[in-house]
Amino acid sequence: MRRAEAAQAEAEMLLERISRDLDRSNRELRQRESDLVSKLDIGNRNLIRAQRTAQLATIYREPGADFLLSPQLTEMLGLPPGQRADGDDVLRALHPLDRRRIEAAAAAFFAGQVAANCDHRYECRIVRIDGAVRWFRWILRRDPENGGDVVSGTVQDVTEQRAAERRVKALQMTGERNLQRLLRTEIRLAERVAELERLSAELRASNDAVAAASRAKSQFLAAMSHQIRTPVNGVLGMMTALRNTPLNPEQHAQLDRAQDAGDALRVLIDNIIDVADDVAMPGDVVLPAPAAATAATGVAQLRVAGRRPRILVADDIETNQIVLTSMLDTLGCDYRVVGDGAQALAEARKGDIDVILMDIQMPVMDGAEATRQIRQLPGAAGAVPIIGVTAQAIQAERDTLTVAGMTACLAKPIGVPALFSALAAAFAARDADVFDVSVFENAMATLPSARRRQLFDQMVSDIEQLSGEFSAAVTARDAEGVRRARHSLVGIASAFGATALMHMLDGSRSRDMPDRALADNLVALARATIDTGRSLLRRSPG
Repeated sequence: MRRAEAAQAEAEMLLERISRDLDRSNRELRQRESDLVSKLDIGNRNLIRAQRTAQLATIYREPGADFLLSPQLTEMLGLPPGQRADGDDVLRALHPLDRRRIEAAAAAFFAGQVAANCDHRYECRIVRIDGAVRWFRWILRRDPENGGDVVSGTVQDVTEQRAAERRVKALQMTGERNLQRLLRTEIRLAERVAELERLSAELRASNDAVAAASRAKSQFLAAMSHQIRTPVNGVLGMMTALRNTPLNPEQHAQLDRAQDAGDALRVLIDNIIDVADDVAMPGDVVLPAPAAATAATGVAQLRVAGRRPRILVADDIETNQIVLTSMLDTLGCDYRVVGDGAQALAEARKGDIDVILMDIQMPVMDGAEATRQIRQLPGAAGAVPIIGVTAQAIQAERDTLTVAGMTACLAKPIGVPALFSALAAAFAARDADVFDVSVFENAMATLPSARRRQLFDQMVSDIEQLSGEFSAAVTARDAEGVRRARHSLVGIASAFGATALMHMLDGSRSRDMPDRALADNLVALARATIDTGRSLLRRSPG
């Protein structure tokens, strides 16, 4: 009996414990159900918000059941809040222009006439309750199951998207039209460029032909001048030399008549060459009659600082050497004779020469190149007067020699008076060849010594910089750079009276683009100007 009672009590306790566990489990289950419902509700609200943001609604239907349409479709159709949209609302909202097409597509879809297990896309317009027309995109699919099809899908308002697509397409079409216009323009430009290149080529060919003709004329005149003047110079020179020998009166009279005839022939040759050099087109040419010539008599003797001048004669032809030295004897000059330009350069380096008489056509180094290299020598050696003695009397050749750095040019045949005048001018010029001394001294005279030195140093800096810029612009074929450097250099040269620099710069204006030789000569002359300026500065009072 006691065992039975004990067993009953134990069973009651077990039952109570089980009841408590079951009650606790029920409470936990209800809490979990409540949490799940809450989470599901939160998820649904988030889904609805997401659908509203995306203007998207969902569609779902199981076999034999009604369609389940998400609440967002109500808002998309413009229905009153709280009203749930259904299929009839959708049909009523279809745009008249799209109704027949969409109804036919829907009938085919639900009749199973389209493929299952894949998406089908449809777009149409709907008219909202407020009259606004919107574009909807439907994406639907059928998934067959036992007893029928499960239909699911989405519907999205794509009005703004379609408008954006239309704008993009319009921009693309505009861009394509602009591109086509650009391509047509490029074609026309290419054709125009080709035409301009053809015309430029024709112009270059024409200019080349003109230049070739001009060069041929210049070469012919130079050759004719050289071939004629050289022997005439020898004849007249030997007459001058003969005059210094013992002659009886009859011989003197005969020599005077021969000298007059020779001088007349020289003047006639000069006139022929000058007229041929000036005439560009054939036509009627009238040569001026040669003036009456007189024999060179009674020429004064030359002096430099009270002494006999020291002259360097550079000529490779012995007859010319005899002619020139005979005239220099007549003029009371000391002289040395060399046979080519390289020897003349070596003698010039010694710096003890007053003037160089430089032939042009010589072996080893011609007179023009020798002049250019002499002008690059430092100090007085590089500034020595150089008088070109040339049989090439045409102006273009003389201009070339002047650019090379020659002080003056004498055309063969040379008479004693002409040689006297050229040498006298060279001795008188000295510093004035490079500077107008009065202008230079006036620029410095009113300044104290320190300020004068500072001003001169600035002049040196500017001349070095600008002559370098001029040379660099010539190398680069930069016409505007040449113009700027020339303009600034002329201003500085004129302020200090650097006349030689001014003359060379003025001469460079006749060419669109100066050549390399002129640029090199300008740099050399700039150095000579600076050296001469230092000499003048040392002589300035105070």
